Amino acid sequence: MKKINLYFGLALFVGFLATGYYMAEYFKPEHLDNHVMRMQIRANHIYILFISLLNIVSFKCDLKMNHKLSKHLNILFRMLMLIAGIIAVVAFLKEHTGNLGVRSWTLSAVILSVVSVGIVLINELTNFVMEKKS
Repeated sequence: MKKINLYFGLALFVGFLATGYYMAEYFKPEHLDNHVMRMQIRANHIYILFISLLNIVSFKCDLKMNHKLSKHLNILFRMLMLIAGIIAVVAFLKEHTGNLGVRSWTLSAVILSVVSVGIVLINELTNFVMEKKS
């Protein structure tokens, strides 16, 4: 699963570069005056970078297996990172309408990535508490 996160993160990074090219060559000229739309697509572009880097860094992240829950947390955290990346790409493609109230894909991608980092923190705190008790 770790290698999947690494390769997916690298693929997302390439996607980040491709979305940057798209914005520079195709999106910008026709939407110069619509600042909200430009902000939306740029934000989603950066979210792809954010999630790709989290996936790449997660390759080096080893959840300590001091309790039974760690194995399940490891799988959950890695799956959430993958799903967040897919949703971030969908958000880039769909959510630059100029309407800030309709950004559910973007919100979902950010929430999933933050929850996955939270899972790592929960695991580390649990291990810390267990070590203190020993």
